Amino acid sequence: MKKAYNETWVDNISNQNTIKEWYDESVLNDKQYDRAMGLFPVDFYQPNMFIEFGLFIFTNLAISATFGFLAITIFEDILNTSNGLAIVCMAYCVLLLFLLEYFIRSRKLYRSGTDNALLYVAIGSLLTAICGFTDFKWHLHTYFIVSLVVFIPFLLRYGDPFVAVGIYVAWIGFWFALAISYPAGKDLLPFIIMGVSVIGYVAAKWWQKNNESAYYADAQVCIETGALITFYLGGNYWMVREGHAFLNNMDVSTEVNFAPLFYVLTIVIPLGYLIWGLKNKDRKMVLVGIGATWFDVFTFRYYFSDLPIEWFMTIGGAFLAAFAVWGMWFFRTPKWGLTNKQSLTNQDRDFEAFLLNQVLPHQGQGDKMKFGGGDFGGGGSGSKY
Repeated sequence: MKKAYNETWVDNISNQNTIKEWYDESVLNDKQYDRAMGLFPVDFYQPNMFIEFGLFIFTNLAISATFGFLAITIFEDILNTSNGLAIVCMAYCVLLLFLLEYFIRSRKLYRSGTDNALLYVAIGSLLTAICGFTDFKWHLHTYFIVSLVVFIPFLLRYGDPFVAVGIYVAWIGFWFALAISYPAGKDLLPFIIMGVSVIGYVAAKWWQKNNESAYYADAQVCIETGALITFYLGGNYWMVREGHAFLNNMDVSTEVNFAPLFYVLTIVIPLGYLIWGLKNKDRKMVLVGIGATWFDVFTFRYYFSDLPIEWFMTIGGAFLAAFAVWGMWFFRTPKWGLTNKQSLTNQDRDFEAFLLNQVLPHQGQGDKMKFGGGDFGGGGSGSKY
């Protein structure tokens, strides 16, 4: 599917971010930095975070006000029926998508707040229209699979990370809703969630391997991270036990089947994330592992400790925060092949070679780039991390 944004500029944003990191680390001097940035021009309108947030809020308010005005004037009678609501929402979706495409082409917007708001409301209007046409009579898992089908084209065209989150939520929601429709599915739900999480993770990794464009990089990260989180939650003892009680309308949770297995999974999965993440220099997996460890502390306290939960969570959170800060400080310079710097991918190394080839010939004899002790000078460590 044709992409809405200029893919070259999107890739150049990623390249410019890398160049800025190298400049901050004194890998490039001022002259080299200016030349390197000039090699990767970006003509998008990208306001700072505060303006972007303001534009997002303002656009949502404008959309809501317009829809509200039309609802109480022109469409008041139509909106009283499900089909009328669906028709209006469908028309609203088409209008918003037209405005979105127009602003992207004419104003060169890229995640500037305005285009985000138009995209999200357009998707919401389309989903509302589908619910209206079906009069909200389909099974829940059917709506999840329809939502998944709706989200995918939007992701392919716009590459928005929040749309990727919606896709993964719809994916997990479909299997969850389908499983709880059957008595056996409720008992097997933890294993089902863990299984489909593995599928989601493998799919995200396959996508990253076969499409290294920065256009979908954030979306790929969202799906990969979501898969890691749901895989852990699927095996967490607290989630399994309390979820089983909730689905079976029990006032007090009781011991679940295979409890020893979930005890082990609750401990082993975060530990595996930390070990595997450090071994493979995967920062996302390490961060999820730290968060899962905190949730392990909560799970342990919930069933096996009399310490007030406020104190337990505060102490545990403070310990993890202190450990994270210490880790960032300790690995600010590489040790044992580990560092707090971003790992280089094959694409990064290709970009590095290209950039150095473009910049180095223009140096003076006394103007040498400062590299570290490894194959790549950015962090002074080997190119394998």
